[in-house]
Amino acid sequence: MKRLWDLLCDALKDNPVRFLIISGLIVRLFIFLIYQQITIFPDSSGYIELAERLLSFNLEHYEGQRSPGYPALIFLSAGNLWVTVFIQMFLGVAASLYIYKTLLHLGFKHQKAVIISLACSTLMHVLFFETAILTEAFTLFFISVAVYLIIKYFIYQHNFRKDILLSIILAILVIAKPFYIYIPFVIYGLYIMYKFTFRKIFSRKLVVFVLPLVSFLGWSAVNLHNTGYFTSTTFYGFNMAQNCVSFAEGVPDKYAPIRDIYVKHRDIAIRENKDVAMSIWYAYDELKSVTQLPFPELSHELSLYAKEAISGNPGGYAKQVLVSWLAFWNTEIHWDYYNFALPYSNKFMAVIWLVQKMILLAAKFIFVLLMPYYIYLWFRNKKITPVLIIVCIVLATSLLQAVATYGNNSRFSFPFEYMMVAVVLYTFRKPLRLA
Repeated sequence: MKRLWDLLCDALKDNPVRFLIISGLIVRLFIFLIYQQITIFPDSSGYIELAERLLSFNLEHYEGQRSPGYPALIFLSAGNLWVTVFIQMFLGVAASLYIYKTLLHLGFKHQKAVIISLACSTLMHVLFFETAILTEAFTLFFISVAVYLIIKYFIYQHNFRKDILLSIILAILVIAKPFYIYIPFVIYGLYIMYKFTFRKIFSRKLVVFVLPLVSFLGWSAVNLHNTGYFTSTTFYGFNMAQNCVSFAEGVPDKYAPIRDIYVKHRDIAIRENKDVAMSIWYAYDELKSVTQLPFPELSHELSLYAKEAISGNPGGYAKQVLVSWLAFWNTEIHWDYYNFALPYSNKFMAVIWLVQKMILLAAKFIFVLLMPYYIYLWFRNKKITPVLIIVCIVLATSLLQAVATYGNNSRFSFPFEYMMVAVVLYTFRKPLRLA
């Protein structure tokens, strides 16, 4: 242990990258030893099913619930979920390196950047997402790479190879989670605003749109072939309907079957103190039985229902968007608390997580207060700074996810939490002696 400690101390001083790799692997080995399981959640089954289809090279009649980005990771693991988890752990270590490089670019001192990067990449919920068959560990890595490329190269430099690389990274993010299709639009707008000229509107940096749009439209075309609906995911109707949970009864009688079943299950969820946001999913079996519609058709009907409900209840929808926006700033951990391999280790981990969660929520709260400040600085100075880029990406994410759906909203913020911490620490870097 003393030799290992001396090695880590020397690496921290002389080779920060080696320090991050060694310490990151040690922490993950510890988690593996005390947990020793793969966590399967309701969302996991959809990814596993699509991965099995990819392994059999058969997408015919696939109902389009998931996009193939994350299932491709399971495919590359030959369907072995333990291999998938180990890859996710290595991706977590790799993400810490890009977080470190991003912090250096923001002006943090080397050793302080190492410690902050290690702290952000070894938070309890980060580590346990790596043990779960969910997209979060996968997207965190590619988000960390994308943000580094954006704030170091895309806005400020003319480097076509880096722009192509960024386009590839964003395409992977989009095919993993189509929601991320907004990112190229946000960053291209910031690029145009930086030292604006009309010539910049049609520059070679338009390449950043190409591969993400190919991913988005290409998979939508596959779904059109299989389901008859041109959409990136056939969950879209259910996602829209989730936004209507507080005013589910506010639709004409032509939607009575959907309305009545939805309202019934929402009221049951309230009485039983269940997650009300999931009411449409509690109603799924009954909706399917009553309507006799396959999943894609039922989702389409729910999208029509949701459009009618939202147009008829704009005030209720606005309130729901606010609720979803506030939920974005929460943070959650996904683990199987009662099935740790080492007795009582779950209680120890829970205490650590409680402390980390309070610190993280405080950082998020301060970040929300700082967003207007950095937007004000832009109006005053007209400068597109790296911190402003981060603020704009996070703000766009928070608003768009709130408009899109309600339920598990804090998972949308997960890949961006290290950025929020970085902005808070950057703001107070002088009194904290971080730069």
